[in-house]
Amino acid sequence: MNVVIERIEILSFGKLKNAVVTANSGINILSAPNESGKSTLAAFIKFIFYGFSGTRKQALADNERELYTPWDSDISEGSIYITADGEKYKISRKCVSSGKEICEITRKNTGKAEFIGEVPGEVFFGVSEEIFARTLFFRQLTLPQSKDEILADRLRDIAISADEQVSTQKALKRLTDAKNELKSKMGNGLIPDCEKIIEGLEEKITESASLRRESARIEEEIEKRERIIKNAETQLAKLRRERLNIEKYDAYLRLRTINRLTLEENLAREEYEKASAGLKQQADAGAFGELSAKQAELVAEQRTCANIKTALEEAEAELEEIKSQMPLDTHEAKKAKRLIKSAQKNSKLMFILAGICAIAGLLVYFAVPTPAGFVGVALGLILAAVGAVVLGKPAAYAKELGLDNAQELKQAVENLPALEKRLADVNTKFEDITDKYTQSRLNCARLKKDLDEQIALYADMGDEDNYSEKINRILSASTASGEKLAVWRAKREEYEKAVDGVDVADLANQAQGAEQPEREKNVVDREINFYTQQINQLSEINQKDRLECATLEGKSGDPAALVGKRDSYLRMLEEYRLKHKAYETAIRMINESSDYMKSMVAPRIGERADEYFRVATGGKYSSLQVDTRMSMSYGEEFNRSCEYLSAGTRDSAYLSLRLALADMLFGGSGVPVLLDDAFGRIDDNRLRMMSGALGEASKKHQIFILTHGDRERLALEDINAEYTEISIKTI
Repeated sequence: MNVVIERIEILSFGKLKNAVVTANSGINILSAPNESGKSTLAAFIKFIFYGFSGTRKQALADNERELYTPWDSDISEGSIYITADGEKYKISRKCVSSGKEICEITRKNTGKAEFIGEVPGEVFFGVSEEIFARTLFFRQLTLPQSKDEILADRLRDIAISADEQVSTQKALKRLTDAKNELKSKMGNGLIPDCEKIIEGLEEKITESASLRRESARIEEEIEKRERIIKNAETQLAKLRRERLNIEKYDAYLRLRTINRLTLEENLAREEYEKASAGLKQQADAGAFGELSAKQAELVAEQRTCANIKTALEEAEAELEEIKSQMPLDTHEAKKAKRLIKSAQKNSKLMFILAGICAIAGLLVYFAVPTPAGFVGVALGLILAAVGAVVLGKPAAYAKELGLDNAQELKQAVENLPALEKRLADVNTKFEDITDKYTQSRLNCARLKKDLDEQIALYADMGDEDNYSEKINRILSASTASGEKLAVWRAKREEYEKAVDGVDVADLANQAQGAEQPEREKNVVDREINFYTQQINQLSEINQKDRLECATLEGKSGDPAALVGKRDSYLRMLEEYRLKHKAYETAIRMINESSDYMKSMVAPRIGERADEYFRVATGGKYSSLQVDTRMSMSYGEEFNRSCEYLSAGTRDSAYLSLRLALADMLFGGSGVPVLLDDAFGRIDDNRLRMMSGALGEASKKHQIFILTHGDRERLALEDINAEYTEISIKTI
């Protein structure tokens, strides 16, 4: 099938994304710098036709799926448009990183999928991926495999595809195995075995009569024991029916027990639900202790609060008593002090002045009897009256304060500091007791709230403050509920134990028709065991005797049957001998045909390779020959191995052989040939000559040259070879 790639569309593959390459028949050159995606393009073409290879290998360089899955995506996909024998097809392939691949071949003029489930490379090229890679796919072949390339090793890698011995060796091995199965050189096989069987049959024919008589005697003994076994089986059937009724009655008793336990479990559950009515949850000993402790704490705090209240009332009474003993306050005391001091001082001064004036007036009157002496006395009296008035102000202020006289006022002023200190002390005590009373009341409120909340966890008990009664009621209800719960759990456990692994419906079916047995189960079991052992023992004896009869019959056989069997083996032996002779003839013919194929195929490949080699070397080397192992030699007078050639010339010979194999292996059809940087070790002159060989090959095959420079293009232009310059475009 002539195949031409017309268009390559890469959605995502390695470093290439949304790329398009348009190609023509003949030679196509893609010249681009290294790392631009040329090798990726070549790998994509193989991917479309054959998928990924080496997917189970650990090394990244050998695992194509790992190597060419894009970094920013887990999908490798694209399409190639081809023309094959005038028909146009689109080949699409998609592979996710997990390994799942989808491939589709569509005929363009109908839009229908064709060759479903087949490998595109095998459909259009007719060869496997291995042959494609060894003949049409040049991937940087100039890289050395060791210290220097050994052409023989590289040729042997591709030679197996053209060596006709591959299939004939398998056929020859199968024929040889079949012949040896019939008769080997060691004297083993079907033929010797058949001869031994015939010899044994001859001996058996003479022994058959006596062996058959012994067999008849043993069969009579077997019949006697069979009659005994039949009677025992009749008794055993009756016993088994009796045993079945016992099992039915046991099922009936068990079912009755289960029904009773079911009723008891339901009643216990109802009692528990009734006892638990109103309880949100049960209070165990720990919860009761916590509630009691909290209630005791509340009672103690309430008692403390009452004591503090009494102390507060006493402090308040003492405070009122002290206040009642204070007829004046600090301001009034200061005023009283000033009045008393001022009255004493001013009244004393007035009395002194009054005395002086009175004495002076009397002295004047008695010295000079004139009215002026009375003025002095009158002035003295006035000053004495003023002094009396001043001296009476404290007494008047004492009256205002509710005191009897100035002496009480003075005494009150003197007692005021002690009373104030006592008042301050009692007031401080009052405030402390007030704070304690407030805190105690808050503690009581908090404890009551905590008790209300905790009690509410177990039951709704109303708003009354009789917490002791509430706690006792919860404990009583919890105790009753716990007892009922324990009873219910015990009944439920007993019920579950009774029905564990029991299908109640099946048990009810088993119990149907049960009658109270007349005998104990162990009595019936003993009789069943007796008859069972009797039957087993007699059956075992009969089985041994039957085996002996069969052995005797097998040894003796029917004389007529033995004769027929012997004749059958004689015919089989004759057939085996004919087959053995036929296998020998086939092996001889295959060896002869294989030698013929070797002598014909290798020269034809060598002849075609020599045509390319002459052009690739400018006629300098000729008579390139290829032996049956695909080793190459050259020269007309003296054949020399191609290993004596320079590295570049060996590459020319290698390329010539690959092109010749492409012509031979693909039945004269044109197929794409990929050369990825294949000429790096070849100088410009040899490249120009090798371009001539590529030009010859391009008349039949479509050729892709992927290179990083212009040498290949210039070489083709030097020999006026036609080519198409292609590029990787982004869509």
